[in-house]
Parts: sequence; structure tokens; C-alpha cells
Amino acid sequence: MQIAPLIKPIVKYLLNKRSDSLDRKPSKLVGEHIMHAAVVAIYQDNENFSHIKSYVKELKHRGLKTVDLYIFFPSKKQLESYHPAKHEYPFRSGDFNWIGKYKGDALKQSVAKNYDVLIDLSRGGEFACDVFIAKSKATWKVGEFDNNRVFLLDFMIDVKQESDIRNLTHHINEYLLNFNKSNAA
Repeated sequence: MQIAPLIKPIVKYLLNKRSDSLDRKPSKLVGEHIMHAAVVAIYQDNENFSHIKSYVKELKHRGLKTVDLYIFFPSKKQLESYHPAKHEYPFRSGDFNWIGKYKGDALKQSVAKNYDVLIDLSRGGEFACDVFIAKSKATWKVGEFDNNRVFLLDFMIDVKQESDIRNLTHHINEYLLNFNKSNAA
């Protein structure tokens, strides 16, 4: 069941209220100390998705212990034809009830994981991704700047509505994964 359009404002209000009540403490993030990361993305087309998969592979080669990829599929047909690899968690709007609660155990278990950073590559394109991001227990949440999503992310990067996902991942690498080096002058 998909979240009804009239219910979305209520769910968004509840997520915003929940984020205020979580009392997340400010923390310092040192890029080279990131060991566990989650990436949230939307499967839109093969080319875009191949760039996202390459980025996840690059994160793994950097030495991160865990890099989990949460992939939103707009259609059930796309999801059924996809064969996830280890550490890939596909989901759809149908995995949530009408007020945004998880239906399946796979997402419930995934959202309970503690990540150092959650990297949002969904760009606000799907409300189900926002619900997942809001419920995640990641220490830091980073993604593209969007005024309507400031309650979701701790660190936002303004890429001026650049459509190429590689531009966003480049800036995330520069600003998040490469700053606060312990050997900086």
C-alpha cells in the first residue's frame, strides 16, 4: 500500500516531530574514521544506478567495514527483476503502511543498524526514502540541499540542481569523507 497523497503531510509532520524529539547530540565527524555507512538511492535508470553502484564500490575500497545500499524501486516489476547482492536492501512504497510504519522485518532490522554516516542519493525524489532516512539511527545524515528536507539531514550540499549524480557524490567525497582529517595542520 502506498502512502496516500493526503496522508503525506501528516506523515511528514510526524517525522519532523520525531526528529525533534530524538535529541540527537551534535558530534564531530572525522572522515577517515568513518567505518559504517548506508547509502540510500532510487533506481531510476541503468546508467544512473551504475554510477551509484560504482560509488558504493569506491566506498568499500576505501576500507569502510560496512557499506549498505538501500534501493528504492518505483515499481514492483523493477523490484522483482532485481537480484540484490550482499548488503543491498531493495524496498518500495508498499513496504510501508499508510502512516509510514514498516510492514516487513527486513527494513525494521536495517533501520536499527547504527551507521557513522547515511548518504542520501535519493535527492528527495521519493517520500518512502525520506521515511527511511528519518527513521535511520545514523550518527550523521548527508545529502543534497532541499529546504523542505532540512529536518532529515545534518549536512546538506547545494549542487544547484545539477542532474548528474556523479556531481553530488563528488561533493560528498570532498566535504564529508575528506574533511576533519586527524593529520590536518
